[in-house]
Amino acid sequence: MSNSTITIRTLLPIHVPLSVNPGINRRASEFDESLRSQLTRHPDLSLPKPKQAQEYESTNVDSWESRLCIWQRPDLNPDLKVHVFTNSIAVAELRLNVPYNNDHEALEKDCQRLSKELMDELYPELVLAIERFVAQDDEGLFMLLPDWQQDLKVFWISRTIMLEQEQLQEQRIKDLLSNWLSHTHRPQDAADIIAAKKDHSLTWLNYVLVDYLDPSDIVQDDEEGKENEADNSGPAAKQKEDPRLDAMILAQYYYTAQEYCNQRLSASIDSAYNHDSIEDVQEQLSDSRLISRLHQVDYYEHLKFLTRPKRLLLEGILDCWDYSALQDNSQRMIDICSSRIEEVESRKRERASRLTDFLLVALSFFAVFELSLYLMELSREMMSRPALSYTDENSSLFLEVIANVDTDVMFGTGFALTLLLVLIYQFIKSRE
Repeated sequence: MSNSTITIRTLLPIHVPLSVNPGINRRASEFDESLRSQLTRHPDLSLPKPKQAQEYESTNVDSWESRLCIWQRPDLNPDLKVHVFTNSIAVAELRLNVPYNNDHEALEKDCQRLSKELMDELYPELVLAIERFVAQDDEGLFMLLPDWQQDLKVFWISRTIMLEQEQLQEQRIKDLLSNWLSHTHRPQDAADIIAAKKDHSLTWLNYVLVDYLDPSDIVQDDEEGKENEADNSGPAAKQKEDPRLDAMILAQYYYTAQEYCNQRLSASIDSAYNHDSIEDVQEQLSDSRLISRLHQVDYYEHLKFLTRPKRLLLEGILDCWDYSALQDNSQRMIDICSSRIEEVESRKRERASRLTDFLLVALSFFAVFELSLYLMELSREMMSRPALSYTDENSSLFLEVIANVDTDVMFGTGFALTLLLVLIYQFIKSRE
């Protein structure tokens, strides 16, 4: 880094059209083998790190990887790396050398502008790579979201100053750190870093890392020092990322994905309460609720596979961002979705019950009316004979009375009886 430039790494959580189909167990060996097989056909997509033989193989290596893959195009820009996660979220990592003229606000704006311009330029290439990847998915593990042709959506752009220990003696760097961290969660981190009590500040949008361990430098050193290859063959050698920046990338993903889930839940709730037909948005409600719950499960499941230092870093970062409040709000919206879905199901059951009651009652009323007509017809037919059968000595008094009733009176009586039954039924239903 020269005296007129500052090395910055920006992190951009972005929306990508790739998602794992809900309910698929990503820890299953079948999924891992299928993913690795597919990635071999895409040179610009790579695995985050080699597979371990067994979980918890080492205390200084993560036992499980939450990222699906990493997209890189050194021919387009060697300083760009996109960490692709599930749930249609990725985190782009950019390395910039930004001019600095003792104006920290201008430095913030410049690195954000440069990052946005670069991602706007390269986003179509990323989408094409994802589209090719999903097109060759023969097992149906992944899906391409329908909004893949939309423009780039950047949730925010965070900025990380990369320093070396000897630079902390420069007054301009000390002033920069004080101004850079003045509006973060812990402004006192600037004094601690200058005093060499801390080597990072990862609290809110403006970050600082001292003596960053660059993965590309590690790979280069490994290639140059092949005589030490046997000593670096263990699991610890596979952990190429600096745990501080790696924890920040994970924090960016989990917070962004939860925020994205909450946005979907909020949109679903709005549609459910303001749409003409609730049945049309019931599937949207159910999908949003499912994705949000699966994301929460994924977060707590992943924590137990992180190394202890990285887990402490991740939880500390998310505590600064009030991640628990975001999760609590998500749970409230999930409860609202569940209530709305239950309300819809209750309406359907009530409607079906009413329809069944109506059909049964209608049939019963029709049977009563038909009985009165049948009695009238039977009585007049039987009265035309001297007896109902050869064993009868006299005609039936009951049928004789009915036979003598006028036809209109008989019809009216049947209708009145049916109407009376309807009124009795309505009275009984109203008392329930």
